Amino acid sequence: MALSPILNVPVTRQDTTIEVVRQGDGTHDHDEVFVTTSITIAGDIDPDKEVIAILPMATAAQYQPLLRWTADDITTNATPLDPVKRSTWDQAVGDALQGLEQTEAEKQQALADAIGNAAQGFSQAVLKIQPGQRDLRFFYTLAAPTQGNRQYGFEILGPLATFTLQPGGSIGVIAILPHGATLIDATAVQNPNDPGSVLPRVDANLGGRQVVGWNWQYDPKFTVSYQY
Repeated sequence: MALSPILNVPVTRQDTTIEVVRQGDGTHDHDEVFVTTSITIAGDIDPDKEVIAILPMATAAQYQPLLRWTADDITTNATPLDPVKRSTWDQAVGDALQGLEQTEAEKQQALADAIGNAAQGFSQAVLKIQPGQRDLRFFYTLAAPTQGNRQYGFEILGPLATFTLQPGGSIGVIAILPHGATLIDATAVQNPNDPGSVLPRVDANLGGRQVVGWNWQYDPKFTVSYQY
Protein backbone atom coordinates (compact mmCIF):
# COMPACT_ATOMS: atom_id res chain seq x y z
CA MET A 1 0.00 0.00 0.00
CA ALA A 2 1.45 3.36 -0.98
CA LEU A 3 1.73 6.06 1.65
CA SER A 4 -0.10 8.63 -0.44
CA PRO A 5 -2.26 10.58 -0.47
CA ILE A 6 -1.80 11.62 3.16
CA LEU A 7 -4.16 14.30 4.35
CA ASN A 8 -3.48 16.19 7.57
CA VAL A 9 -6.67 16.03 9.63
CA PRO A 10 -7.11 18.86 12.18
CA VAL A 11 -8.00 17.68 15.69
CA THR A 12 -8.89 19.60 18.83
CA ARG A 13 -8.48 16.91 21.45
CA GLN A 14 -6.80 13.56 22.01
CA ASP A 15 -7.38 11.51 25.15
CA THR A 16 -5.49 8.29 25.87
CA THR A 17 -6.00 5.73 28.62
CA ILE A 18 -3.20 3.23 29.24
CA GLU A 19 -3.80 0.20 31.44
CA VAL A 20 -0.96 -2.14 32.37
CA VAL A 21 -2.03 -5.73 33.04
CA ARG A 22 0.31 -7.86 35.11
CA GLN A 23 1.34 -11.16 33.53
CA GLY A 24 3.30 -12.81 36.35
CA ASP A 25 5.07 -12.53 39.68
CA GLY A 26 7.82 -10.12 38.64
CA THR A 27 10.06 -12.72 37.03
CA HIS A 28 8.03 -12.87 33.80
CA ASP A 29 9.20 -11.58 30.40
CA HIS A 30 6.64 -8.82 29.90
CA ASP A 31 3.35 -7.27 30.94
CA GLU A 32 0.58 -6.30 28.54
CA VAL A 33 -0.26 -2.63 27.98
CA PHE A 34 -3.74 -1.82 26.64
CA VAL A 35 -4.03 1.58 24.95
CA THR A 36 -7.31 3.31 24.06
CA THR A 37 -7.23 6.73 22.37
CA SER A 38 -10.11 9.03 21.41
CA ILE A 39 -9.58 11.82 18.87
CA THR A 40 -11.96 14.73 18.21
CA ILE A 41 -11.75 16.10 14.66
CA ALA A 42 -11.97 19.88 14.34
CA GLY A 43 -14.32 20.06 11.34
CA ASP A 44 -15.44 18.58 8.05
CA ILE A 45 -12.84 17.66 5.44
CA ASP A 46 -13.21 16.62 1.80
CA PRO A 47 -15.13 13.31 1.94
CA ASP A 48 -13.72 12.30 -1.45
CA LYS A 49 -10.14 12.22 -0.16
CA GLU A 50 -8.72 9.16 1.53
CA VAL A 51 -6.66 9.57 4.67
CA ILE A 52 -3.83 7.21 5.50
CA ALA A 53 -3.66 7.17 9.28
CA ILE A 54 -0.18 6.27 10.50
CA LEU A 55 0.13 5.03 14.07
CA PRO A 56 3.65 5.56 15.46
CA MET A 57 4.58 3.34 18.40
CA ALA A 58 7.74 3.62 20.45
CA THR A 59 7.23 -0.03 21.45
CA ALA A 60 6.03 -2.45 18.79
CA ALA A 61 2.42 -3.57 19.03
CA GLN A 62 1.63 -7.11 20.20
CA TYR A 63 -1.65 -7.31 18.28
CA GLN A 64 -3.03 -5.59 15.20
CA PRO A 65 -4.30 -2.11 16.16
CA LEU A 66 -7.90 -1.21 15.35
CA LEU A 67 -9.55 2.11 14.47
CA ARG A 68 -13.26 2.92 14.59
CA TRP A 69 -15.67 5.84 14.72
CA THR A 70 -17.22 6.02 18.17
CA ALA A 71 -20.71 6.01 16.67
CA ASP A 72 -20.08 2.69 14.91
CA ASP A 73 -20.55 -0.84 16.21
CA ILE A 74 -17.15 -1.99 17.48
CA THR A 75 -17.85 -5.59 16.46
CA THR A 76 -18.58 -4.82 12.81
CA ASN A 77 -17.00 -1.49 11.84
CA ALA A 78 -13.44 -1.54 13.17
CA THR A 79 -10.67 -0.78 10.64
CA PRO A 80 -7.40 -2.66 11.17
CA LEU A 81 -4.09 -0.81 11.00
CA ASP A 82 -1.72 -2.93 8.96
CA PRO A 83 2.05 -3.03 9.48
CA VAL A 84 3.98 -0.63 7.24
CA LYS A 85 6.14 -2.61 4.87
CA ARG A 86 9.90 -2.15 4.99
CA SER A 87 11.10 0.17 2.27
CA THR A 88 13.51 -0.94 -0.43
CA TRP A 89 16.08 1.37 1.14
CA ASP A 90 16.18 -0.12 4.63
CA GLN A 91 15.92 -3.62 3.12
CA ALA A 92 18.98 -2.85 0.99
CA VAL A 93 20.88 -1.72 4.07
CA GLY A 94 19.90 -4.92 5.86
CA ASP A 95 21.09 -6.99 2.90
CA ALA A 96 24.38 -5.11 2.74
CA LEU A 97 25.05 -5.91 6.38
CA GLN A 98 25.30 -9.56 5.44
CA GLY A 99 28.54 -8.75 3.60
CA LEU A 100 30.41 -7.51 6.66
CA GLU A 101 33.30 -9.43 8.18
CA GLN A 102 32.39 -12.00 10.81
CA THR A 103 34.25 -9.96 13.43
CA GLU A 104 31.61 -7.28 12.94
CA ALA A 105 28.76 -9.73 13.51
CA GLU A 106 27.51 -8.16 16.75
CA LYS A 107 27.42 -4.65 15.28
CA GLN A 108 25.82 -6.03 12.13
CA GLN A 109 23.06 -7.75 14.12
CA ALA A 110 22.44 -4.72 16.33
CA LEU A 111 21.96 -2.45 13.31
CA ALA A 112 19.78 -4.99 11.51
CA ASP A 113 17.61 -5.32 14.63
CA ALA A 114 17.31 -1.54 14.91
CA ILE A 115 16.19 -1.25 11.28
CA GLY A 116 13.64 -4.01 11.77
CA ASN A 117 12.31 -2.49 14.98
CA ALA A 118 11.92 0.90 13.31
CA ALA A 119 9.89 -0.64 10.50
CA GLN A 120 7.71 -2.57 12.94
CA GLY A 121 7.01 0.55 14.98
CA PHE A 122 4.47 1.92 12.53
CA SER A 123 1.04 0.76 11.40
CA GLN A 124 -1.24 2.26 8.77
CA ALA A 125 -4.91 2.30 7.79
CA VAL A 126 -6.87 3.97 5.00
CA LEU A 127 -9.88 5.99 6.16
CA LYS A 128 -12.61 8.05 4.56
CA ILE A 129 -13.86 10.77 6.87
CA GLN A 130 -17.46 11.62 6.03
CA PRO A 131 -19.13 14.97 6.76
CA GLY A 132 -20.29 15.13 10.37
CA GLN A 133 -17.86 12.49 11.65
CA ARG A 134 -16.02 13.93 14.62
CA ASP A 135 -14.89 11.27 17.11
CA LEU A 136 -12.43 8.52 16.21
CA ARG A 137 -11.21 5.87 18.63
CA PHE A 138 -8.38 3.39 18.24
CA PHE A 139 -7.16 0.46 20.33
CA TYR A 140 -3.90 -1.45 20.47
CA THR A 141 -1.83 -3.56 22.83
CA LEU A 142 1.87 -3.23 23.58
CA ALA A 143 4.33 -5.31 25.57
CA ALA A 144 6.09 -3.80 28.61
CA PRO A 145 9.28 -5.91 28.51
CA THR A 146 11.40 -6.71 31.52
CA GLN A 147 14.33 -4.39 32.16
CA GLY A 148 15.88 -6.60 34.83
CA ASN A 149 15.52 -6.65 38.63
CA ARG A 150 11.73 -7.12 38.41
CA GLN A 151 11.46 -3.83 36.53
CA TYR A 152 9.33 -3.25 33.40
CA GLY A 153 8.73 -0.31 31.09
CA PHE A 154 7.23 0.95 27.84
CA GLU A 155 7.04 4.06 25.66
CA ILE A 156 4.17 5.55 23.67
CA LEU A 157 4.28 8.30 21.06
CA GLY A 158 1.40 10.72 20.56
CA PRO A 159 -0.62 11.62 18.65
CA LEU A 160 -1.43 9.73 15.47
CA ALA A 161 0.63 10.88 12.52
CA THR A 162 -1.46 12.69 9.86
CA PHE A 163 -3.63 14.13 12.65
CA THR A 164 -2.62 17.72 13.46
CA LEU A 165 -3.42 19.23 16.83
CA GLN A 166 -4.93 22.68 16.34
CA PRO A 167 -4.02 25.83 18.34
CA GLY A 168 -5.74 25.58 21.70
CA GLY A 169 -6.12 21.81 21.34
CA SER A 170 -4.78 19.42 23.94
CA ILE A 171 -3.56 15.90 24.60
CA GLY A 172 -4.43 14.04 27.79
CA VAL A 173 -2.92 10.75 28.94
CA ILE A 174 -3.70 8.59 31.98
CA ALA A 175 -1.60 5.51 32.79
CA ILE A 176 -2.82 2.93 35.33
CA LEU A 177 -0.28 0.51 36.81
CA PRO A 178 -1.11 -2.98 38.12
CA HIS A 179 -1.76 -3.79 41.77
CA GLY A 180 1.52 -4.31 43.57
CA ALA A 181 3.56 -2.21 41.14
CA THR A 182 5.73 0.64 42.46
CA LEU A 183 6.27 3.54 40.09
CA ILE A 184 9.95 4.18 39.37
CA ASP A 185 9.57 6.94 36.81
CA ALA A 186 6.95 8.29 34.42
CA THR A 187 8.03 11.06 32.08
CA ALA A 188 6.41 12.90 29.21
CA VAL A 189 8.57 15.09 26.99
CA GLN A 190 7.20 17.70 24.60
CA ASN A 191 10.03 17.00 22.14
CA PRO A 192 11.29 13.37 22.06
CA ASN A 193 14.68 14.67 20.93
CA ASP A 194 14.97 17.01 23.91
CA PRO A 195 15.13 15.17 27.28
CA GLY A 196 14.78 18.51 29.05
CA SER A 197 11.33 19.28 27.61
CA VAL A 198 9.57 17.49 30.48
CA LEU A 199 5.83 18.05 30.95
CA PRO A 200 4.17 18.37 34.38
CA ARG A 201 2.69 15.17 35.81
CA VAL A 202 -0.20 14.42 38.16
CA ASP A 203 0.02 11.41 40.51
CA ALA A 204 -2.77 9.58 42.33
CA ASN A 205 -3.54 6.28 44.04
CA LEU A 206 -6.97 4.93 43.12
CA GLY A 207 -8.24 1.62 44.44
CA GLY A 208 -4.73 0.58 45.40
CA ARG A 209 -3.33 1.24 41.92
CA GLN A 210 -0.83 3.93 41.01
CA VAL A 211 -2.17 6.36 38.40
CA VAL A 212 -0.18 9.04 36.56
CA GLY A 213 -1.47 11.61 34.11
CA TRP A 214 -0.45 14.45 31.81
CA ASN A 215 -2.20 17.12 29.80
CA TRP A 216 -0.48 19.16 27.10
CA GLN A 217 -0.94 20.90 23.75
CA TYR A 218 1.74 19.42 21.52
CA ASP A 219 3.19 16.02 20.53
CA PRO A 220 4.66 14.49 23.67
CA LYS A 221 6.34 11.12 24.18
CA PHE A 222 5.39 9.18 27.33
CA THR A 223 7.78 6.80 29.11
CA VAL A 224 6.77 4.69 32.13
CA SER A 225 8.82 2.25 34.24
CA TYR A 226 7.81 0.38 37.38
CA GLN A 227 8.77 -2.68 39.42
CA TYR A 228 7.34 -5.37 41.71
